[in-house]
Amino acid sequence: MARVNLQEYCDEARELINSRAYEQAIAVCRHILQRYPKHIKAYQVLGEACLEKGDLQEAGDIFKRLLDHADPENFVAYAGLGVICEEKGQIAEAIWYMERALELAPNSEETRNALRRLRGKQEGREAARIKLNKAALARLYARGGQYRQAIEEFRYLLEEETNRDRMDLKVSLADALWRDGRREQAAEVARQILQTSPDCLKAILLLGMMQMEKGREEEGRAILARACSLDPENKVAQALFGERSPLPPQTIKITRVEQKPEAKAVPAVVPESVIPAVGEEVAPVAVLEEEASTEEKLEAEAVPAIVSEPLTPAIEAPAPLAVPEERVTPEEKLEAEAGPIAVSETIQAPLAEEEAKPAVILLEEAIPETAPLASAAITSAPLSDVERYKLRLEQKPKDDETRLALARAYCDQEQMKLALEQYSMLLHAKSKLLSEAISDVESIVASRPDNIEAHELLADLYARNGQLQRAVDRYRWILQRLAQAPA
Repeated sequence: MARVNLQEYCDEARELINSRAYEQAIAVCRHILQRYPKHIKAYQVLGEACLEKGDLQEAGDIFKRLLDHADPENFVAYAGLGVICEEKGQIAEAIWYMERALELAPNSEETRNALRRLRGKQEGREAARIKLNKAALARLYARGGQYRQAIEEFRYLLEEETNRDRMDLKVSLADALWRDGRREQAAEVARQILQTSPDCLKAILLLGMMQMEKGREEEGRAILARACSLDPENKVAQALFGERSPLPPQTIKITRVEQKPEAKAVPAVVPESVIPAVGEEVAPVAVLEEEASTEEKLEAEAVPAIVSEPLTPAIEAPAPLAVPEERVTPEEKLEAEAGPIAVSETIQAPLAEEEAKPAVILLEEAIPETAPLASAAITSAPLSDVERYKLRLEQKPKDDETRLALARAYCDQEQMKLALEQYSMLLHAKSKLLSEAISDVESIVASRPDNIEAHELLADLYARNGQLQRAVDRYRWILQRLAQAPA
């Protein structure tokens, strides 16, 4: 019987999904899961196949098991659950899942547009610009190597009542702590994760690696052996540790499933008894293939045994997370005051990383009736967002909400110097707008870590808002960076 690399077989299953051969893709995933019942990649592709086939219940169950047991940072699972909830009319839940997906992939235009559409459905009108939240910022800090800021943000988030049981934030925190050299703290967070999710792959890898770094090789390898059933080819370990990985790359061969269109043994949906929860042990399930060859048996024996007991006693699973309520932004208030907006039906969200720009409106809708107009021709000419907000500020120079909107419009146009000038003029704004300005400047700093002017403004905003420790830490960071700069 023909044999194929495990990774290539998963890729073939995804190609079958793209070709709408959903039944065959499901059969391939079932075949892989019979040999490797906890294989994360096969689970993910199986969920995608069920979703595309229209089996929302099965796909949802698979994605939730994947997030709860093995991979709390799985982008596909969050996005898939968002799609499923939208199909069921559960818009608030769909928004919550799509927000988590955007946190993991803040540059995903498709996810940003989906979230904008969902918020539009919830609000009954075109949604406002999508702004990155604290979790997305923390992950941007981590990706930019600013681990101290990332750790601070993750810890701040986990102190909130609605976030205390979020495994994705805990996994990201453990990763950032490890990369920042705080091994003991990282190990403690990893152990906490494994109490609830004993098959969490990244927590297993981090804890095993840290034990080996301490010279406890036997203990470390025993922990790392748990990863082999979840990721037999050690792809995640290689991505996480690189050349330092204690788990070398593996090439796993597996026989192809025998595709028989006339056979009724391959159901359209994999029964619950066939798909174990990622944390369960199961007996082998019969599928359409011959008895395993001698080579396959040897390979199976070569895979380290799975530790059946969690590293620490399991605790009760956390309750479902509450969906946070949306806040009305200053731009929304301004647009509501300006009256109806003339929006072309063909307007699409931009393909840039920054948030979508507000729709174009006519000058006569943007300027108060008392404002002088040069001519009738100008009245019908469209204005840019920057021009619109500048005109409003000419009428009301102390309108901080309009100034915040102008700063954001400059950001949308990548005019960061002008944007920072406007944000700096909000240092004495009311506390709510000051918090909004801080959040925006944090986004700028996370995406542009070399912009010292943005760092300085952020420190000033922290100080003005009473966040003195954050201000001091930021000022110190700026001084260190300036000291390291070439003369």
